[in-house]
Amino acid sequence: MEKVRNGLTNTIRYFYGVGDMAFALMTSVGTYYSTYYFTNIAKLSLVNVALLTSTVALIDALTAWIYGAIINSTKPMKWGRYRSWLVAFTWIIPILYFFQYFKVSEAEPIATAFFFVFHLGSRFAHNFPYIANATMISVAAKTPDERATMASSRATWNNASKFAWSYLGVPFLAILIGLFGERLGYAVLSGLLALLMVITYWIHFKMFEGFEESSEAEKTNEAKAKRARTGVKDLVKAIAQNPPLLVLLIADLGKWVFNFVIAGTVVYYFKYIALNPGAQAYYSLIIAFCAVIGSFLSRIIAKKISSKTTMVVFYLIMAACLFAARMCFEQMWPVIILISVAQLGYGCCYSCSSALYADTVVYNEWKTGKNASGWIMGLQNIPLKIGGTLRSVIVTACLAVGGFSATIDPAATTMEMKSAICLALMVVPGIVLVACAFIILFGFRLSKARVEEMQKEIDEKKAKEDSQAAAA
Repeated sequence: MEKVRNGLTNTIRYFYGVGDMAFALMTSVGTYYSTYYFTNIAKLSLVNVALLTSTVALIDALTAWIYGAIINSTKPMKWGRYRSWLVAFTWIIPILYFFQYFKVSEAEPIATAFFFVFHLGSRFAHNFPYIANATMISVAAKTPDERATMASSRATWNNASKFAWSYLGVPFLAILIGLFGERLGYAVLSGLLALLMVITYWIHFKMFEGFEESSEAEKTNEAKAKRARTGVKDLVKAIAQNPPLLVLLIADLGKWVFNFVIAGTVVYYFKYIALNPGAQAYYSLIIAFCAVIGSFLSRIIAKKISSKTTMVVFYLIMAACLFAARMCFEQMWPVIILISVAQLGYGCCYSCSSALYADTVVYNEWKTGKNASGWIMGLQNIPLKIGGTLRSVIVTACLAVGGFSATIDPAATTMEMKSAICLALMVVPGIVLVACAFIILFGFRLSKARVEEMQKEIDEKKAKEDSQAAAA
């Protein structure tokens, strides 16, 4: 007989997210080293590097929606429709990640094609367990408060990866290069961190035992099977008839634009305005700490004022901090402090947005009778990918406005150039945050109390259908 659990365990409350920390570490290899590896180690031409990275990124962005649709629409595997994906095919990911940085041939076209296949293949392979993992919030949590708690734990561990990277990034890579040489060191680092991700996702798999029915349980109950199966029409309805989800997909851009644009611009601030590039190391440590604190505090704040209100309030606080930083932009430490407070807000919003997506899953099931958890939770990838794309557009456009040139002497930076850097670092993200705060405030009309009512109605309807199926 299957073990059935109700209510979150302490393990889930505090350790759900260790897999996200390892996932972030695994993908950080590409974030920090891929371009350098291709140009300096693999010695590809800049044309091929640009073609390789941009094509992989474009395909990844265009297919971001497909993974949840596949999970929701195919037959469930042995350990449940979602939980199974945490372990089913993850064994292949370390292999793919190792060969992402393995030069198979000195012939550049062959090497480039090889890199393309394994970089794109790794994206396809890791997106399935990543989305299934995020979906476990809507599987295990039954109330808005439980969803806020799980989202908070996941975000806390995710942001903790920034601390872990300080040990498993440059220092660990140096050790591996010493052992295996520069040609293999990057591949070994990538493969080992991918293996760590597989292990921690297995930990997630074990902690959710009993929270999701197995495939056999679904097959033996037609009512359950009907609720779980989704076709193209059901997936379209999950978006078209789900106004809160549509609003959230737009408003969620706020936190990603903030995160990506500031990350891509801050190096210019320390070099050309603060004239202290070394201070960026202190800044990175402080913002990582603040993001972790914000992620953890979100579970407390959201329980008191709801995830929606928390997100609106902190979007506005983040924007206020950025605008205040613009007013004192030539004073480095006040700017660092203000942006760090904004990063604390980012940690809160990172948590709350996941909880709100889970609320839209409840709304969809209440309205359509179909559980499209994987599809809806997977749509979080869309604003993330758009935010990453907007980063390049915003940063380069703002620098162009200031007439930026790499030959500029930092000590001779013009006020126009400083203003352009501040435009990208503080003004544009601040404006986007304010706009998105009002979009959530007036557009997302799912209250905490209403979500609880809908969940109760869903549970009652399920119980009635199950009893009728059992009687038949």
